[in-house]
Amino acid sequence: MPWMHATARKFNDMDGLTEAEITAARASACYMGFIQSPDGETNFGEEQPDGSKELELSPAVVEHLAPGETFKEFSPNRPNAQLDPFMRMMLREVAAGTGPSYESLSRDYSQSNYSSSRLALLDDRDLWRVLQMWFIRDFRTRVHAIWLQQAVLSRVVTSIPLEAYAITPSKFEAVRFKPRGWGWIDPTKEVEAYEKAIRNGFTTVGRVIAQTADGSDLEDILKERKQELDMMKTMGLKFDTDPSTVEDPNAQKPAVPRDKAEDDDAEESNDTTVKNAEKMLRDAGRSHA
Repeated sequence: MPWMHATARKFNDMDGLTEAEITAARASACYMGFIQSPDGETNFGEEQPDGSKELELSPAVVEHLAPGETFKEFSPNRPNAQLDPFMRMMLREVAAGTGPSYESLSRDYSQSNYSSSRLALLDDRDLWRVLQMWFIRDFRTRVHAIWLQQAVLSRVVTSIPLEAYAITPSKFEAVRFKPRGWGWIDPTKEVEAYEKAIRNGFTTVGRVIAQTADGSDLEDILKERKQELDMMKTMGLKFDTDPSTVEDPNAQKPAVPRDKAEDDDAEESNDTTVKNAEKMLRDAGRSHA
């Protein structure tokens, strides 16, 4: 059953309404009216084959009517002021029947604030990830296995030994597809939240990169980062983003040397403590005697 079956009629109604409004708007652009005569006869206009008469209206021209005749104008009110809210309502129903949010489907963010738009965007991304995995599992993986077999047997791909592939084709068919990711919505808050999640073991760096690096993975980022650092080192450049400039929180800090006055105070305190202990022992010996 097609994914759009629940909203196909809605699309058809929206198409019909749009066409009707355009037709009505074109008709309203043609100013027209009717002449009422008490006896049903008029001297204005050209007689048509059916016996009626038509009068062509011209701008800035005033016509005189016969005694007893009145002119009734016809001025349709177009475009319809209720068309926009009605179409938004229809699009909301379409969005509810297909999966994405109204904002993503219509590209209309005038009806939502930042919080609701962000919530809708997060829900949309969950939907896109489901569709990505479905596409990879049900289409790309199958196509890749067929393509790899044909490529190896025809020797277009020579890096895979034919004998090894014939023994264990699943070894070479085990590939990893990298669907696109999405950028940050609120970088200041999200980077801090992901950093805490990684430190607490709730997620991994690879998962965060896969979700936010627009299709890149951990291997791509690390290789590019190493290449960048090597280039900076070769050119003698150093920035705040260089890991060597970041203090290691696990490193032991060197002992701070104390001056002579602090050493004298510590020695005097130790002597006082020893003398007090000796005095307590002598007093305890006298009491026992």
